[in-house]
Amino acid sequence: MNYDDWSQDELRKLRHNDCTRAFNAYLKETSHSKDKKKFLYNWIAPQESDHILECGSSSGRTGIDIAKRSGCRITGIDFDREAVRFANHACKKFFPELENICRFRKDDLTIMGFDRSITKIIMPDFTEHIPDRVFAGILANIRSQLPDIPLYIYTPARTHVFDILKHNSIILKNPEGHINVKSEKSLKGFLEKEGWEIIDTIRRPSHVPFLRHIEKLLGKLPAAGVLFHRKIAVIARPRQRERTHYSSSSVEKLPEET
Repeated sequence: MNYDDWSQDELRKLRHNDCTRAFNAYLKETSHSKDKKKFLYNWIAPQESDHILECGSSSGRTGIDIAKRSGCRITGIDFDREAVRFANHACKKFFPELENICRFRKDDLTIMGFDRSITKIIMPDFTEHIPDRVFAGILANIRSQLPDIPLYIYTPARTHVFDILKHNSIILKNPEGHINVKSEKSLKGFLEKEGWEIIDTIRRPSHVPFLRHIEKLLGKLPAAGVLFHRKIAVIARPRQRERTHYSSSSVEKLPEET
């Protein structure tokens, strides 16, 4: 199905996320939630001086966790008004101390104006929910306004054996909102085509201990390894020749997980 032809209203009607379930998992610290937030925090490495823009903030749990632990400023953007309402309510109810540094709002990332104080842009579990035309529009808007800001993308890998089964409706069911899950090669190729350069890539296994060890081992195989890369984490920047000014900042590579 070609979701590029779908309107914004049609895309919004898809079941992208269950905000209540996701936020409760964060509060209860389920194994999946703990694994994800630990990785994202260490990978993004937020500093108190950062202003981080989260694209597709949904329940708000990622932005809230980063703000709570680092003290940095978080702005979350989502196209779903109800998700934004939920995130602001959850932040106020459970973490009122973050009121002045963590905010969520409804906006269109393809056309909105960005605060020039933004230092990092994150897309955790976001790109798989949007069609290529929207993804390209967001990338172009960021590149035109914030040409020196690093972009952090964390997303499922289309080549993982479970995702292959899901997309072919074999045993497993693909989440309705996962309309654009890409392989690592496809994601990086798309970014490069849209004027971005890849700074770093990390391939992540499952959070389940038994599967984690198997996937880490088999993920090193020369050809079949892609079948066991559960998640991919990519850092990218607009290509230097397309930037309007130069930045000497660098992105540190996250140490290999143990």
